[in-house]
Amino acid sequence: MDPIVHGLTEKYKQCMQVERANFHQHTPWHDLIYPLAAPEFALLDPSMNVLYRWFGVVEEEEFSVVIDPLCNS
Repeated sequence: MDPIVHGLTEKYKQCMQVERANFHQHTPWHDLIYPLAAPEFALLDPSMNVLYRWFGVVEEEEFSVVIDPLCNS
């Protein structure tokens, strides 16, 4: 998943920040999203509310369908 995450980070760097939370470490990010699976991806709004979650192996297009409208508005 790293190549996709790095690609998304580059593609959307003007409109979002990417943070990594380890499933097994209780950090503030972990406590914020309460991960349910690994890998898991959560999209948060500026108020730190979860807008969308992806689980398992996700193709880049699945992210783009959700993120593009938010970044291009």
